[in-house]
Amino acid sequence: MLHAFLLAATTALTPARVDNIMTRAETALNDCVFPDVAAKAIEMLKANTKSYEPISNPTALTTKVNADLYAVTRDRHVGFWYPFDARVMGDKARDKTAEHQDEVLENFGFSSIRRLPGNIGYLDFRYFSSDPGVGRIIQATMAFLANTDALIIDLRHNGGGDPVAAEALEGYFFDSQQQITSLMWRDPKTGGVREIQQYTAPAVPGPLYLDKPIYVLTSSRTFSCAEQFVYDLHNLKRITIVGETTGGGANPGEVHDVGDSFGLFVPEGRAYSPITKTNWEGTGIAPDVATSAADALTKSYSLGLDYVKRHDLNSNVQDEATHALADPQKALALPL
Repeated sequence: MLHAFLLAATTALTPARVDNIMTRAETALNDCVFPDVAAKAIEMLKANTKSYEPISNPTALTTKVNADLYAVTRDRHVGFWYPFDARVMGDKARDKTAEHQDEVLENFGFSSIRRLPGNIGYLDFRYFSSDPGVGRIIQATMAFLANTDALIIDLRHNGGGDPVAAEALEGYFFDSQQQITSLMWRDPKTGGVREIQQYTAPAVPGPLYLDKPIYVLTSSRTFSCAEQFVYDLHNLKRITIVGETTGGGANPGEVHDVGDSFGLFVPEGRAYSPITKTNWEGTGIAPDVATSAADALTKSYSLGLDYVKRHDLNSNVQDEATHALADPQKALALPL
């Protein structure tokens, strides 16, 4: 997870500073994985720079330019970040120490883990952490959930992160390693594209979660690596998606410093599925069971309870499931 939204410019922008930001942005766009898209974006910035010059408020400039960039790129990843502190991003020692502490305080993105009435597991996490410590959290989480009869993974508020964490978690859901979404990276110097094949983790500590239904909750805010997680598991027919179509961001990259506390995210790669031969860029991932994000948890819980009623022969679990099915919302609201 990037923690680079730290330094804001305290003075109003001038036309000369806006010109400099746009010039640097044009240069950064040359690293884009799609040269034709980059050319359109650069052309747009050149044509619109004069109209941007009178905008002295950095937030207003960000909003305006991002809308214009999306109009020509149709890529929700592409855009200015403000405020952006390139010094923090470049200070690797500070990154490793301070960001690790941030990650610890945020529990590496893992917000809630529960056993719901009816022996349904529930996991809510908000991003895929790049910190090595996330492995221990994933291991502990899956150990806690191992004895449940079905699992709900809540990604309605998950905006993405590091695919290594996704690979580790996905590894618990298969009895052998699976090839998942590749990343295609373009070298801006040569124009060549190389493929980085990705796989689920070859081995994971603790029990696997096999032959049990998994319901993944999505919303329009489910984005980037969170979408890859959904795409991988759905292509491998391992999950049922419940909720809304996801945000539609499939092109990874990096943030370039373009001056005056502005960063520009440029997609330098694209996702590629060996199964679908494409990705979810611009379209998002449609749910199997369409419902509002607000209703997705109740709906998936009802589906899980119905499964338990048909498959778990334990009388206590059956009683729990019967009572929960009578009023799933009430059952979800029971105190921890």
